[in-house]
Amino acid sequence: MLNMTKLFLIASLATFITSVAAAEEKIEFNRDVLPILSNHCFICHGPDSATREAGLRLDQRESATGKAESGKRAIAPGNVEVSELIHRITTEDENEQMPPADGPKRLNAAQIAILKAWIAQGAEYQLHWAFVAPKQPERPKPLNTAWPKNEIDLFVCMEMERAGLKPAREASRETLIRRVAFDLTGLPPTLKEIDTLLADKSSKAYEKMVDRYLNSPAYGEHMAKHWLDLARYADSNGYQYDTEREQWVWRDWVINAYNKNKPFDEFTVEQLAGDLLPNATGQQRLATGFNRNHGITIEGGIIDEEYRTEYVMDRLVTTGEVWLALTIGCARCHEHKYDPISQKEFYQLYAFFNQVPERGMRGFAPKERIPSPLANSIQQEIETKLARLKAELRKPIDLDKQLDIWSQDISRQSVRGWTVVEPLTMKSSGGTTLTKLVDHSILANGANPQKDVYELTAQTDATGMTAVRLEALTHKSLPGGGPGRHSNSNFVLSEFELTAISIADPSQRQEVKFHHAIADYSQANYEIAKAIDGSVAGNNGWAVDGPTRKLPATGMFIASTPFGYKGGTELRFRLRHEAGFATHGIGRSRFSITGDSDKTLELHGIPAKIRQIAAKKRNQRSSNEQKQIREYFLTHHSPKQKLEQRITDLEKQKVAAFPETMIMQDLAQPRTTYLLGRGQYNEPRDQVAPNVPAIFPAMPTTAAKNRLGFAEWLVDPNHPLTARVAVNRYWQRIFGMGLVKTSEDFGVQGELPSHPELLDWLALEFIRSGWDIKHMQRLIVNSATYRQTSHVGAAAYAQDPENRLLARGPRMRLDAEQIRDATLAIGGLLVQRLGGKSVYPYQPKGLWLELNNRPNYSREYARGSGEDLYRRSLYTFWKRTVPSPMLKTLDAPEREFCTIRRSRTNTPLQALLLMNGPQFVEAARKLAERMLTEGGSHIDGHIKYGFRLVTARNPSKAELAVFRESYDTDLKNYTNDQAAAIRLLQVGDSSFDTKLNTAKLAACTSLARLFLNLDEAITKE
Repeated sequence: MLNMTKLFLIASLATFITSVAAAEEKIEFNRDVLPILSNHCFICHGPDSATREAGLRLDQRESATGKAESGKRAIAPGNVEVSELIHRITTEDENEQMPPADGPKRLNAAQIAILKAWIAQGAEYQLHWAFVAPKQPERPKPLNTAWPKNEIDLFVCMEMERAGLKPAREASRETLIRRVAFDLTGLPPTLKEIDTLLADKSSKAYEKMVDRYLNSPAYGEHMAKHWLDLARYADSNGYQYDTEREQWVWRDWVINAYNKNKPFDEFTVEQLAGDLLPNATGQQRLATGFNRNHGITIEGGIIDEEYRTEYVMDRLVTTGEVWLALTIGCARCHEHKYDPISQKEFYQLYAFFNQVPERGMRGFAPKERIPSPLANSIQQEIETKLARLKAELRKPIDLDKQLDIWSQDISRQSVRGWTVVEPLTMKSSGGTTLTKLVDHSILANGANPQKDVYELTAQTDATGMTAVRLEALTHKSLPGGGPGRHSNSNFVLSEFELTAISIADPSQRQEVKFHHAIADYSQANYEIAKAIDGSVAGNNGWAVDGPTRKLPATGMFIASTPFGYKGGTELRFRLRHEAGFATHGIGRSRFSITGDSDKTLELHGIPAKIRQIAAKKRNQRSSNEQKQIREYFLTHHSPKQKLEQRITDLEKQKVAAFPETMIMQDLAQPRTTYLLGRGQYNEPRDQVAPNVPAIFPAMPTTAAKNRLGFAEWLVDPNHPLTARVAVNRYWQRIFGMGLVKTSEDFGVQGELPSHPELLDWLALEFIRSGWDIKHMQRLIVNSATYRQTSHVGAAAYAQDPENRLLARGPRMRLDAEQIRDATLAIGGLLVQRLGGKSVYPYQPKGLWLELNNRPNYSREYARGSGEDLYRRSLYTFWKRTVPSPMLKTLDAPEREFCTIRRSRTNTPLQALLLMNGPQFVEAARKLAERMLTEGGSHIDGHIKYGFRLVTARNPSKAELAVFRESYDTDLKNYTNDQAAAIRLLQVGDSSFDTKLNTAKLAACTSLARLFLNLDEAITKE
């Protein structure tokens, strides 16, 4: 890119430059000439031989200056007049002019003047800057020696002085702490943090504040958000059905890596090839989930190899964008038209990623169950319990004494047993035919809907009922003769519900709650407890392994409180079959009730003969009876058996706490890679071996030709791109734009760095520091460049609208996640729990239902509850085809592919969302409560407190007056219209502090909504 001085100079010379003598300064190929040739000429005269015209390559000096068949030369160094290039770009003859009429835009006068001056000066070529390793620049010596605080400022100040600019004044401390807090943690500063900075008069107050935020757990979450964009992380698989996946453990790894300040070279190697490291740990294998985050299809009828190829392409293109900032994918079908990357070299890179044993359809393998690095405390707690139980298991026991205690216990219990209830009415929501059999069981046949709810009624005179037994019986008419209606004999009971209604007084009713459920058999991961957890989301429910176990199954549901009414009770049972699996209803069911106590319920499985023996004293039993009861006790009720079961349960819990995560793993026998004609999976051409493009330094001869060798090559200190690309993204994240504006493209078509020497210095400093990410963050935010105010007036903005010369501080709208998280934090709602599964905060009703035409893959968005509504946005469930409407409205990406730069827009829809979205109105109400309870006793104090929470500063007198007037007006209106006040206060959920005056709280809520919608509230100043 031309800096301003050079641009003005060249523009003024454009009308009369005809020879080298006319140019007042040296024309530089990379800076001045290459952008012109790339944009206007390379499409036909560049690296791609397939579309090259007249055999002419203008990207190579040898071709450009050599004689063509006509005897002419496109470029005659030192001789403008005989250079055919100049003739073609200046002629008015449509048959000869270049670019042609149907090609790129014609050159303007300034561009033609640059090319003439360059040829006159000898037409020197340079290798594109991005392919040359960074060199240590000389330390700049600006005239202004008082302003710079570190090396960054030296480079920035020099460029300002060359352009005739001066740095802006330093921003206020309130502005700076808010800026730093958002840049390093994604959250606003607390009032305590602001007051701490304001009270600290030491010379290192600012630096100490920066370090506090760098050491905050929120730092890792904020950094991870940006990395998830690059890694195209989502909680669903994409494509048509977009089913759920559980990859969140890898997300935890990223958060932990940033908080632990894992060096970027290790961060790189472990994510690209952690599985190939010697003696790779579980965490190193987990890291490789980076390149398993791509979309995966489960659609039938696809060609496996076609989609497997697409997955490999995705890995390569993503890796190229993230670490090289090159459009490598352009070379999939042909030679790259602009950058020196051939199609063969593309497939040599492809070979590194072509070794994963997966398929196109349901290509989820390989997977591994690896604990989250953020769950050490959970794992440690389980390990402590296991150690205690195992120690207890090793202790000797007095078996005869334990048997006597057990025998006495069961002999004292009175067992009423189960009473089978007779169904009176039977109804199916899906059209299933329900028939009562002579044993009072209910047989399902006829229509077999995708989802179904059985509603059955019965009556009983019993009171004090404590439990219900559900028997899922077999029948010869059912598929495979098993208990379920699916073709494999299985069923999935999503939820079991019961309502008890008084027959004498139907207004008396009880929704029976069950605190415990027991089954004689449950399929792995489909325990019966899931049938009473209050959720029918996803594939949740009780199942019994129909494919392998075609036997009856019995479930017992124990009520939290006894139920039943004097005068008789109507029992309304609901069996909800609403899991994602279709046609999974129970085939034959029977219900029983009991009034036995919780403890007695445990005896129901004990045979009557054993209970009779237990009622006798030991010396009254025959030897055979003693043997029977001893064997039964050892088999079913031994204390050690209970300990063993608890140990088994904890071991399962330790494993089941974390889902199987997709990771990278290479085939034992390497897959052969071919160059693919036109990039098509079924057009293999020449065989290729793993290697890197010739434009880059070669891989060491000792390096393994696999992903590990490739990853180590990327972080070699001599690599020209990796460090530059990384530090440029850090700069972009903080200043809104990278030193290279096109952070996704460092190639020939990308923009030149605004401060090339600073970029090189930062890259080398990154390597010198040991690839220390926090060091680079600290360096940038501690600079005087960063600390400048963004308020410099309209004239300064007009002089440099994009702030490329950095003569003011960064100012931009906050990211979607930052806006939501800040709103929750200011309202006191934000739950700052680190890591874990994705959650389901407020979303519009009906979301996801229209996703596709397969009901068994569609389900309604299952809104969470409690703390899950208020987790950081990082943890919001990310569905590729239906991303969060709130986050999407604020420019979050879909994450179907790698996103290097998010767009930043300002639209009316955003304002409507922030003013009326349920979560934002709820947060405003909570902010109002804070204003009234924490902001003193007077309304002016309440206003100041709320405004400061939002903006980090106190309002001016004029602002305070406006806010006070708004409050007074609203208070009057809400006092006269209590219904309107209550409607406002109940948006989001129905709970609010009734101790506060309703009208007063509503007026403060309206004021809080105003605060949260200020431009200053959603902007980093």
